[in-house]
Parts: sequence; C-alpha cells; structure tokens
Amino acid sequence: MHETWTAADGTVVTIRPIGAADLALEQEFVNGLSAPTSYQRLMSARHPSLDELKRFTDIDHERELALIATTSVRGSERQIGVARYVKETPASRDAEFAIVLSDDWQRRGLGGKLLASLLAAAKRQGVHRLLGITQTVNTGMLALGKKLGFKLALDPRSATVTNLTLDLA
Repeated sequence: MHETWTAADGTVVTIRPIGAADLALEQEFVNGLSAPTSYQRLMSARHPSLDELKRFTDIDHERELALIATTSVRGSERQIGVARYVKETPASRDAEFAIVLSDDWQRRGLGGKLLASLLAAAKRQGVHRLLGITQTVNTGMLALGKKLGFKLALDPRSATVTNLTLDLA
C-alpha cells in the first residue's frame, strides 16, 4: 500500500507502511523533532531509546500499522511524518492512534492526508474505533481531529489532556 500525495507547493510525498529497514529514517526523524513537537507526541520530555525506535519500525502486523510520509531531499529519502494505530490484542476492535509530523511539515495539509490514510487502512483491517489522547493545548491536533470527525472530550482525570474518539464501524 503505497500512496503519492502532492503538497500545495508541488512537493511529492510518499505514504507507505513502515518496516524494520526504516530504523535509520525513523531515528533521524525523531531526532529532528523540536522539543515542543517531541513533547506533544510523547507527552514527556524523554527521548525514545534505540530499542523503542526498533519497536516503532519492526511492528507486529497482527496488532498495528504505522504509515510513514517520506519525500526526497537532495536525492535521499527523508521521513516527514508518521501515523500509527495499535490494538491491545489481534482480536481487539479498538485501537489507539498517534500522529506526528516534522516541524517544517506542520500546517501544510499532510496531517490530514496521513491520518485519513490511516483511518481508511484501520477500517479495512476491521478496527471499529480509534482512540487517542493529546494535550489540551495542542490546538493543531484538536482541529485536525474535529475536521476528520473525531469526538473530543476533556479527560476526567486530567484537565491538560483531551481524548479523541472516532467510530469507524
């Protein structure tokens, strides 16, 4: 499943499943995120370990899917975004999702395209409901969620967290 999307400025972006061979791309991508973007994605100031990055790329296809967005920069492939869902068990109908874009690709339409591709794939794979969490101050994610039909609700356990839910069934 490879898709091509063209940004408003004409940049061609490939959206495809991530694989174990993408470890170096993922590592460069994560290391290139600004502190605020990294914090919004991980909801902490920590940096993922090499083992976590391996886990992000060498996924369990029975329970999860991760789509990466890449573009060519000076003849080399560069990862500019990733959206993923993970189910608790292979039989689960609910999945938790997450998305992060490199700072220079935020507010350019890629988030909507990448998340829409993930939603379509999740539905094809039998996921009935996607769930996510974001910081309440992450207005970009909240706007994207609303645009794609997610229900937003403040987390009753934390005023700083908003839950996002979308029924796909």
